Amino acid sequence: MNDIKTGSETKETAVEIKDLRMSYGKKLIQENINFQVAKGSIFIIMGGSGCGKSTLLKHMIGLLPPAAGQVLYGETDYWAAEVEKQDEIRRHFGVLFQGSALFSTLTLTENVTMPMKLNGDAKKSDAERRDRAHELLDMVSLSHAKDLLPNEISGGMKKRAALARALALDPEFLFLDEPSAGLDPISSRKLDDLILELRDRTRATVLVVTHELPSLFAIGDDGIFLDAQSKQPIARGAPKALLETCEHPFVQAFLNREVPDGDESNE
Repeated sequence: MNDIKTGSETKETAVEIKDLRMSYGKKLIQENINFQVAKGSIFIIMGGSGCGKSTLLKHMIGLLPPAAGQVLYGETDYWAAEVEKQDEIRRHFGVLFQGSALFSTLTLTENVTMPMKLNGDAKKSDAERRDRAHELLDMVSLSHAKDLLPNEISGGMKKRAALARALALDPEFLFLDEPSAGLDPISSRKLDDLILELRDRTRATVLVVTHELPSLFAIGDDGIFLDAQSKQPIARGAPKALLETCEHPFVQAFLNREVPDGDESNE
């Protein structure tokens, strides 16, 4: 796997996508997807609604096999690997799903300890897992809510709790699916700041699906732009750089929150 050169700096590649094709049955979603993600970076998967952003994330975290192509972690093609190797790779993942996906009958502490019980060190006691959960909840400013249920906290707090749970196994890769969806602007900004802080603290490689412009500009080091019409990527680079240099009219319209020429839809 090749390293990534950014100006005069060379960074180690954490994950590489090669010739990926996404489809549901005979319906093509995207094809010709190729990109590398630098270790320790925040990589944004961008594009309008229905272009396949979350589907791409599912291919990368082992939830959905692609129609063709490779998802490479190191030298290992995840979807060509044996089940045991896939399990080993997934142990390095932390995932925040779009709806937070917290267990409604469990406290925040119990939600965060769940991955430790299922996939963590079997030698750890319940008290050690609980202490670690409290450390993570403190990291996302939720110490005061550690004994509350998900229905007793706000939407922004649920996102932070889900982020704490995603960090439970000290992942090398953190996958965030629409982390700011449904949040007010202030809560969204606080979550962006938290993501940056956690990346710097944990050194995890972060991949984010989002179409929230303030977020992708605030946190994105690099990214890829998927297009629903052509069914393939149409731009690659940091969101701020694409805003300044990308000449594709749809990318410019999207990043400037404008209606593209010829778009007469009422959606």
